[in-house]
Amino acid sequence: MRILVVEDDTALAGFLKKGLEAEHYAVDVAPDGEEARCSVGESDYDLMVLDLNLPKMEGWEVLRAVRLKKPSLPVLVATGGSRIKDRVQALDAGAHDC
Repeated sequence: MRILVVEDDTALAGFLKKGLEAEHYAVDVAPDGEEARCSVGESDYDLMVLDLNLPKMEGWEVLRAVRLKKPSLPVLVATGGSRIKDRVQALDAGAHDC
């Protein structure tokens, strides 16, 4: 299984990558929204873990772009925001979980 982790916090991205690789997943990391959008277009992923607060392109924009190119790609939104409104918006935008 190949996973794309989209996270601009390098320590958190490294932690997620290390943990997922320990479970025998292939993991790529995109540090900003533009790189994430390009990576999804160039490679086949089985899952994307997406932060919403990203440089260069917000996570919402990445999610919309992914839904146009790869509508069946499972997307897990991982964000520090705790507002219910944000969770509902992420699910409405096409995330599979938040």
